Amino acid sequence: MNDFDPEDLERITARAEEMLARVEELRSEIDVAVGHGVAADGQVRVTVGPSGRLTEVELAPRAMRMDSRRLAEAMLRAAQEAQDDVARKVEAVMAGGLGGDLPDDHFSDLLESYEASMEEQLRALGDGQRDTR
Repeated sequence: MNDFDPEDLERITARAEEMLARVEELRSEIDVAVGHGVAADGQVRVTVGPSGRLTEVELAPRAMRMDSRRLAEAMLRAAQEAQDDVARKVEAVMAGGLGGDLPDDHFSDLLESYEASMEEQLRALGDGQRDTR
């Protein structure tokens, strides 16, 4: 037999709701994260969104005087810098936001105990239905 107390269900539900609310807050913070990258002495500037997708590219008039290969390299370097920047920001949000909110061992034990209790009750229900036939 397991040690699950049905009163624990309320605590498990409340904890799960708290965690879901925090995940939604984190999602909102991540959705507005942007990364910036600069190359060629500021002549090429790139901005990316949280997924790393380019959202803006700025080329200073002097950048247009660069040969195509140097300009392409500068754009690539700025884009990579912007992607690294947004990745650091998203990682910081996740690390700061979930670190203390992850389920502790007691919560995990309660959840496992609840699941085992539900499985046992479902089995008993199934056995009871077979006996009445």
